[in-house]
Amino acid sequence: MKTLTLLSACIFSAISMADPLTQIQLNDLWKDKQKSADEIVRNMSEAEKIGQLFMLDFRYWNKDKNGEPAAFLAMNDEVSKVINQYHLGSVILFRENLINTPQTVELINQLQSSRSNLPLFIGTDQEGGYVTRLRVGTEMPGNMALGATRNPALAELTGMIHGYELSSLGFNINFGPVVDVNNNQNNPVIGVRSYSDNKSLVEQLSTNYIKGIHKYNLLTSLKHFPGHGNVSSDSHVDLPVVNSDAKTWRSTELPPFKYALAHGADAVMTAHIIVPALDSNKIKTLTGKEVGTPATLSKPILHNILREELKYDGLIVTDAMDMGAIADNFDMNWAVETSLLAGSDIVLMPIKMWDSEAVSRLDNMYRHLEIQAKENPELQKRIDESAKRVVLKKLQQEITAQPINLTIAEQVVASKSHKDLENMVSEQAITLIKNENILPYVLKSNNHILVISDEKPRNTLIQKHLSDIAQQTNVNIQTSDSVVKLNENTLTPSEAKKLVKNQDLILLTTYNLKDNPANAQLIIDEANKAKIPLVVISSRNPYDIAYLKEVKANIAIYGITGFDVTNNNRNSLETNIRSGLRTLFADSHAQPLNPPKGLLPVNIKNPQGNKILFPYGHGETYNTAG
Repeated sequence: MKTLTLLSACIFSAISMADPLTQIQLNDLWKDKQKSADEIVRNMSEAEKIGQLFMLDFRYWNKDKNGEPAAFLAMNDEVSKVINQYHLGSVILFRENLINTPQTVELINQLQSSRSNLPLFIGTDQEGGYVTRLRVGTEMPGNMALGATRNPALAELTGMIHGYELSSLGFNINFGPVVDVNNNQNNPVIGVRSYSDNKSLVEQLSTNYIKGIHKYNLLTSLKHFPGHGNVSSDSHVDLPVVNSDAKTWRSTELPPFKYALAHGADAVMTAHIIVPALDSNKIKTLTGKEVGTPATLSKPILHNILREELKYDGLIVTDAMDMGAIADNFDMNWAVETSLLAGSDIVLMPIKMWDSEAVSRLDNMYRHLEIQAKENPELQKRIDESAKRVVLKKLQQEITAQPINLTIAEQVVASKSHKDLENMVSEQAITLIKNENILPYVLKSNNHILVISDEKPRNTLIQKHLSDIAQQTNVNIQTSDSVVKLNENTLTPSEAKKLVKNQDLILLTTYNLKDNPANAQLIIDEANKAKIPLVVISSRNPYDIAYLKEVKANIAIYGITGFDVTNNNRNSLETNIRSGLRTLFADSHAQPLNPPKGLLPVNIKNPQGNKILFPYGHGETYNTAG
């Protein structure tokens, strides 16, 4: 096993290994924050400055006894030495790191105890809905669900709950809100992570979220500059290109960033997307292919537009550099150097710090930057500028390393009051897109309901909440379920006919349909022939109905499972499915359990994109008079 003997003498020979700053010292530094930041950076070694510019993830550390990556859940000597001896300024935590409240508090306390100087930025992505990191916590139903409520107060409430829980655990920066305008319904990575395809609604809700989270000592970071909403590929695996002209970008993508920056945003996260209208320069990939310059590496975008034109002087944080868009196309040392030269302040996850072997790559990166800074005064200037910006932000925010109180954290995180509010918000969001006298479905004393989706866990979750509804309404619901890949073409008409036979109601739960979802259509056709009521539940993006014909009833719930796309870990968003199912049913007195209140926060267009099928603001209601 390679150990920390790999630390390079050329970097560390002249370092003064200062002890971590105490709270008493921090209190003194806070008295004149600008002067203190200048003094701190002036006395830093080159490695200490570089350390402030890195935010690393320790999602795993080495392998378990079965040879699988072992989740990093508690501090060990190796990681502690990496944080201390490389003077790391920031760490980001993921779902793999966060088992429950006691473990999370202990891990964050240990991380802070390992620091070499200033307290660490401890960050995570608790966007709500589709992207949530806490296994035990209040997720809230997600941004597009908030868009469907049209209620700025609920966006502020979401920010307050996230801020209260994250700060109680020891986090001090949350990577959100997403201010991308989702103006491409085929967008594979944003979708329900966006509030809307309407820039004004994005502006209003994102800034209310910031207002809420700022009630606690937590920084926010806008995602993903210059706008990730109009892409058709995922930067986790590809290098997306946005072909909007400059005028369109300035009228659509730019305004929410500009508005949020004027209303308290603390940081901006870059996007690994190519926008030729903003930067026409070409660079070469590792294979020699000539491509446009991703925004994360683009000085015209980060410096000329964000810094100079918008007069933004806060933190610029890269999106994760280990994503395919960067890692698969460019030498990482070069990419980090280029991003810093472009204007980035914090480089997020330039190396997968998942094992002992990664230490040598980290050491090599420090060495590369130190050598290049000596040769290139512009890089040296940028390192100094960014180190000062990071240090100043820590002092301005009065970031501390004080141990987190576990008793308080356990009272706050996932409290009953927070979970009740989560359900209240999700109930406001459910949108009835279409209804031909199917809904609300009045439950009888005995009901046979078939649940169909792409995945068994999704079916199980739906069946669980149907059982809760049965208990509440004092009826019997017998459920059966079937796992069918709805986007594929594998069912025969006879199989579909047999599947739907003898059911009282069918719940067809779709998940981002596209092109020709033959199996889903066949099930709908056979149910219609048999005159069996069928409801399509669009469980993530609301656009699924655009790819189906003869749907009699359809609701959008804006999320049923969260999905950490960086590592294929799913988690249930129970509040969305709970509220969605309650919207479908009425009790024996024909009173809906949750009348639909949501309005579409996006236009739903036909697959060709040239016709609006259901416009922004559409949302049906139930007529329960009499």
